[in-house]
Amino acid sequence: MQESDWDDETKTIKKSNSQHKLLNVKLKKAYADMQSRLLLADDDKVKEFLTPVIQIKKPEVVRKSVFQFAQELIIQLKEVNKTGNAWVYESTINALRSFYPADDLYFEQIDYQFLTQYSSFHVKRGVKHNTVYLYLRTLRIFYNKAIKLKLVEKSLYPFDDYKLKPEKTKKRAVEKDVLKAIRNLDLPVNTPIWHSRNYFLLSFYLIGISVVDLSLLTNANISNGRLTYKRRKTGKMYDVKLHKEALDIITIYRGASNYILPIANSSSANDEHLLRGIKYKTKQLNKYLSQMVKMLKISDKVTTYTARHSWATIAKKAGFSIEIIAEALGHEYGNRTTAVYLDTFDQDVIDEANRKVIDVIL
Repeated sequence: MQESDWDDETKTIKKSNSQHKLLNVKLKKAYADMQSRLLLADDDKVKEFLTPVIQIKKPEVVRKSVFQFAQELIIQLKEVNKTGNAWVYESTINALRSFYPADDLYFEQIDYQFLTQYSSFHVKRGVKHNTVYLYLRTLRIFYNKAIKLKLVEKSLYPFDDYKLKPEKTKKRAVEKDVLKAIRNLDLPVNTPIWHSRNYFLLSFYLIGISVVDLSLLTNANISNGRLTYKRRKTGKMYDVKLHKEALDIITIYRGASNYILPIANSSSANDEHLLRGIKYKTKQLNKYLSQMVKMLKISDKVTTYTARHSWATIAKKAGFSIEIIAEALGHEYGNRTTAVYLDTFDQDVIDEANRKVIDVIL
């Protein structure tokens, strides 16, 4: 029977069908039989018969590309003010797009061959080994998160076969004589290069505090001759005694704004804008440090990282143990017995270590 043979108003089969009489008789009989069964059935049976079957649709699995997934992670990081990590994710995605420009890259496409070709692509372009390592390590983070969210099968995980290994970086520390020379360099007062020298030395006096943490210090971080702050990168708390050399520099700038130093822009609208401003100032600071090195006619490279690495090197040469140096820098080192000892005595021990390290460059 064709659909056109059915009369929906009368609920019968039209005459256009050659067997309409026979079919309508059968239809009426079937309808009468159904009514009889309903009349004789108990209430529960009738309810069951009349209750429509609910069709439950399975939720459609949304397939996300690597780029879509990473962008969602970046937004989440920025929402919780983890801007530094968000920038790393962004740079990783930009690097990945340079190799695979299309939007349709999915996690199951990333296999051993893909990773090998991707790595070679950057090496041929002259990208440094550790930068390529950072891109691959971050891509591995994306993949692990995607597995946890059931966006890709764990059996497809390619990083068990493709091993990542960073290259040992060059020494960032300089000898005490270089730091002495920078400290004693005759610079015009209140010029950008003079201020840059102050920030660099203050970082050294505060056991190699990072420029970001240094920039975000406020008056609330200083109390009773000590500086307490939480390191933005790790969340670890630090408590550093402010020796005279550090206080002399802080006094020059204190009071100009809520920040101890005029590096961060206090009018920044949000965390990302604030950190971008500090990042730009850090580049400027490194530029002036390079100028100082040229003025001194020395071959050493000096950057903002030099303060932290040099502090550790000088402390070691001064005879302080690796455990004490690690504790001062906020690193974990040694066994539990050592850790308990340092938890009890670290304040005085680290204060003394910092005092002796500072004395070395005076």
